[in-house]
Amino acid sequence: MTVCVTGQMAAGKNYVSEILCGMGFVSVDADVLAHEAVDLCTDRILEEFSSLAESRGIALADSDGKIIRRNLGALIFTDPALVKRQEDIVFPKITSMLESFLEEHSGENVVVNATVLYKLPIISRMDRVIYVEAPMPIRFLRAKKRDSLPARQILDRFKRQENLFAKYKISNADTLKVRNTGSRKSLEKRLKRILFKESF
Repeated sequence: MTVCVTGQMAAGKNYVSEILCGMGFVSVDADVLAHEAVDLCTDRILEEFSSLAESRGIALADSDGKIIRRNLGALIFTDPALVKRQEDIVFPKITSMLESFLEEHSGENVVVNATVLYKLPIISRMDRVIYVEAPMPIRFLRAKKRDSLPARQILDRFKRQENLFAKYKISNADTLKVRNTGSRKSLEKRLKRILFKESF
């Protein structure tokens, strides 16, 4: 079985993935792969965005030539067209890495921890998508404690992810919600019921 675990910021994707690993799944984190993909695509990213960055006084690379991700984000994330240009560079590499992981673990239960897997064609290989949700105040407190970001930045990120569930439904993936509140034991039961049709 191949499962995508997704959800809005601080809903608990990592927590659910950890629980599934305890059930025997092997896990791959698409965010980690995205960082690797950016490193592998450094030359193309610099070629695409250096002129714009220079015109805005933003340094895209450090003294070692590595992409400064925070600066890249500041340059592109408020402009959907720029985000699309960056995705066109990085997403094929992420897709290739995910496909390699799935082939390497063929026959095993796999969990793909990802926020925007609906944008990749590999979504069609998921048997289930588990959409983790939690109330906004709880997510806000988790994000504040975990990331130490300003409240405005957290709320901006929340707003950008408001329609995440609908985007997975539109992708025709078998998407099911699981609420991350209460005890770990109750969450494990909900996950088993969703994935293995176990009753309790």
